[in-house]
Amino acid sequence: MEASNNCAWCDHPKDAGPICSKCGADYAKAEAIKQHGKADNETIVTLDNGFTMEAVDTAAAIEDPTLEKKICLAALPSMLAFAFLVQLSGVGTSIQRIVFTMPVHEFGHATVAWFCGFNAVPTLWKTISPSDRGIAASLVLFVGIVSLANYGRRHMHSGWVIIAAFLLLMQGIGTLMSSERDSEQYILFGGDGGGMVLATLLMLSFYFGKETQLYKGGLRWGFLAIGAAAFADMFMTWVRSASDRLQVPYGLTGGEPTDAFKLINYHTWSWEQLISRHVTVGVICLMVLLAFYLWGIKQASVMIVTKQREDAQALLVAAEDPDSAAAIISQGSSNSDSHST
Repeated sequence: MEASNNCAWCDHPKDAGPICSKCGADYAKAEAIKQHGKADNETIVTLDNGFTMEAVDTAAAIEDPTLEKKICLAALPSMLAFAFLVQLSGVGTSIQRIVFTMPVHEFGHATVAWFCGFNAVPTLWKTISPSDRGIAASLVLFVGIVSLANYGRRHMHSGWVIIAAFLLLMQGIGTLMSSERDSEQYILFGGDGGGMVLATLLMLSFYFGKETQLYKGGLRWGFLAIGAAAFADMFMTWVRSASDRLQVPYGLTGGEPTDAFKLINYHTWSWEQLISRHVTVGVICLMVLLAFYLWGIKQASVMIVTKQREDAQALLVAAEDPDSAAAIISQGSSNSDSHST
């Protein structure tokens, strides 16, 4: 059914924006409640200067906003606390490093290599990277970043567009402006330095993608656990090193020099630079985690208020429209049946 040119709540002519200037209702949600008795998690297609835009109602994907807020309050600090407890107790640290840290560490090397134009291939214990730049990784990365920007544009998420622009800038600097020698030290630092950033991103994914399989399938719990375990292991390595240089992973592993050995002996980093730069990255990651942790709680609180308002609006529609009331009753019955089974 085609949407009306008037607001579904107050019948005032629609303005240019998504919100009615008279009653403050969201046009799309008001229309959905008017027609179906609830605001479904549907994609709303509109036209803006000839472009197709898709506005996805993320909040509608959350069945119980109150429970979601409790989860947002407890999940991240609990997972991080457990990961750091493993480090402090020393029980299970080897498993933590082999299972969680090493894959993230190697992807850290590979990710920096891709941004510098090298066709790197991460494996469990080593990242294979040629000495010369190639075109394949740069092309695939460029297409991926442009796709991210297009996703943000289509779904009206300006944040993704900004992130994509920043990533393109980083790719341009890494590929076109950095020498191969400079790129090599960036790639070496990308093991634990970039690994902590990737681990942070894995944890931050917990607060996004509510309308995707990331949330519905429970993947966000797995990413949170992997990110927390890997971050705690890498960060604590350099925190310990700040007071005891014997904790620095310096020397040979499997007959090959470690990243720290190469940075100090091949790229003339001082011990202080090596340790402080890793610790600084870790502290910045923790600050970012704290900011998004507070943001996630705030978003959950907003969802609670939104859900309460939509329920109230649906009751008003039910009082005015018997057909809508029947739809709401039918929807409520089906929900009860699904919960009971």
